[in-house]
Amino acid sequence: MALAIGILAADENGRQQLHSVVELCAGAALAGPGWLLPAAANEEALQPLLAQAPAAVLLELPAAAAAVAAAMEVIAWLRQHQPGLTVMAVGGMEDPQLIVRALRAGAGEYLEKPLRAAALGEAVTRWAAARGSERPRMWVVAGARGGSGATTVAVNLALSLQAQTEPGAPAVLLLDAAPLGHAALHLNLKPAFTLNEVPAQGNRLDAALLRSLTVRHRTGLELLAGPVEPFPERSAEAHAGWIALVGHNFPRVVADVSTRRDGLTQALLEAAERVLLVAPADVVSLWSAAKTRALLDARGRRRCELVLNRQGAVPGLDMAGLERLTGMAVLWKLPAAPVAAAEAIERGEPVVLHPGSELARSLQGLGALLLGQPGARRGRGWRELARWRPWAAAAGGAAEPPLPAEANS
Repeated sequence: MALAIGILAADENGRQQLHSVVELCAGAALAGPGWLLPAAANEEALQPLLAQAPAAVLLELPAAAAAVAAAMEVIAWLRQHQPGLTVMAVGGMEDPQLIVRALRAGAGEYLEKPLRAAALGEAVTRWAAARGSERPRMWVVAGARGGSGATTVAVNLALSLQAQTEPGAPAVLLLDAAPLGHAALHLNLKPAFTLNEVPAQGNRLDAALLRSLTVRHRTGLELLAGPVEPFPERSAEAHAGWIALVGHNFPRVVADVSTRRDGLTQALLEAAERVLLVAPADVVSLWSAAKTRALLDARGRRRCELVLNRQGAVPGLDMAGLERLTGMAVLWKLPAAPVAAAEAIERGEPVVLHPGSELARSLQGLGALLLGQPGARRGRGWRELARWRPWAAAAGGAAEPPLPAEANS
């Protein structure tokens, strides 16, 4: 069925141009002739558009800066009062701030002006694929210091989430934003492109180009490989546009920032649902975790949680005191298995791909917890998780393995 599209244009020429593009686009149909952007965002002003009952709206952003604020209010009103309606903003690509404002106001797409039928067709395809799927979710994994194991946790967490993704659903994306990317080595992949190429594409970056920069693992996981040379310094605002594009194309993203602390890190934190700070259970790492948490979240606005790595290497830890020291709740405790972890990296076969070990089960449990799987904290649900693991047969799948006490109950 064709996507019924309504039009809100800045002027009559824009209305006619959008009208023509929708007519040329396969998979799209006009909900009506279209209207000019109203000066006010309220039900009365937008009633003519809403009466057409569109499933999506093409909203052309005005060229005049004074009129842009009113357009953003219209987007925000539609997002709040018509949550099932997709707004596709159409505007210039020269100003990253304009793109960010539109996406933050509630636009589900940002399309380049003048709009082409092919670009609209791609947006319609994404709309059809995303219909009924979950909202975009991003988890940022950071390390308290070098050697904390953030990349190992990020790689295995992404694989765990991919294993719990239903067939036909969009793949999980592992975004390697570490200062020097190692995720490809963990996965035994040889990517042709890295994260360095993404901002370099500038205004050319769209969904098709973004996907061409990723590489697929045999489990279905997609990897946007980390930089192999110093990443150019840019502000958080300069990264916000392409990060939003990533979220629109990959509903589940695990971003490994490791020890990166720059504008890219801040932009990823702004998009994150949760921030997992990985730290081994030693004094230096926990002190670093407290300092890192203060640096990443100076105003206390984010959901930063501690993943205690190699738990058990330091016996007799006072968890309440540890949480007071770091200023974070302990979300999860990963057992110490240094030999297994090191051998997995050497082989390019992450631990979670071989679910017989205590560490593998713990990493699977962390993924289940983040997805809200019932029983993740209570030690149930492993037979259910095995259904989604394409590699479960390798483990035999006979008996339910015992669950270690990973969670901080």
